[in-house]
Amino acid sequence: MKILIVDDDVFIIELLGMALEAMGFANFEAANNAHEALAMVKRANDPYECFLIDIQMPGMDGMELCRELRQDQAYKRAPIIMLTAMSDREYIQKSFSAGANDYIVKPFQFNDLMARIETAARLSRQITSTDRLVRQIASACQGQGILSGLKFEDAVSFEGTTGYLEQPAFRNYIDRMERSQFRLGGVASVKFQNPLQLFENSTPQEFLGLLSDISEALSVALRQEQCHFTYGGYGCFLVMKVATEKSNFQTELEFLVRKELSRIDLRHPASDLSPIEMSVGRVFLKTSGDFDSIDETLLRARERTQIKCA
Repeated sequence: MKILIVDDDVFIIELLGMALEAMGFANFEAANNAHEALAMVKRANDPYECFLIDIQMPGMDGMELCRELRQDQAYKRAPIIMLTAMSDREYIQKSFSAGANDYIVKPFQFNDLMARIETAARLSRQITSTDRLVRQIASACQGQGILSGLKFEDAVSFEGTTGYLEQPAFRNYIDRMERSQFRLGGVASVKFQNPLQLFENSTPQEFLGLLSDISEALSVALRQEQCHFTYGGYGCFLVMKVATEKSNFQTELEFLVRKELSRIDLRHPASDLSPIEMSVGRVFLKTSGDFDSIDETLLRARERTQIKCA
């Protein structure tokens, strides 16, 4: 995995370099600022496969650099890990909104860094292996080509949609917030009624079109809220909300989602007379921040569908 470190602190660059070599990642380069990093990216013969970026740098900061990289088609999905001494909720929120996949607070523990790099390496391999499907999905969304190989459980990407995070980044976002001791508002599910039946009675393009409509509806409904969402496969979207002072947040979330889904009035592709029903699972609180409990939370969110929306 080819890695680019971007940090204005030479000591941090040396420390990260030693840590990467100790982990077996010897193919790395370093830049002292964002502009130097962009120049290196531009002239690289082989694209970088992972970025470790400091947030606080003179001139262009790390979040601006992250946004710039996401504008480049070659780096739309490359793992980006933000490095910072700032643990404020605002920095975490803005980093993931800018397109980061993960967030490490300095001074970092070697074991934590190792786990994050290993996760990024797995993600990089997954990106390589799923590029064909991603290209097909993009083509199908534009009405070109035929989408094949789409499975019911596939967690397809809706990159570029405001508030959307791919599933690994969504999981990391929850984990970062919890490690920073910010109480989460909870995780809710938004999914089709009888999703497997709908999938089996639709073409891949039709099913993907419905998912795209819901993704956009969630983006619009949650635009003014501190929410992020992901598509977890199985016809189910997951929404995460940072804790709020509003005691009626659960009711507000349900109302916003129901209102927008009613506005777009989803219909079965095979018949304009068959409305598609959605379910919104109640928001519930998590109690622990380890990865197993996060996965359990996402699974439970998929299973909870207590409130119906037409």
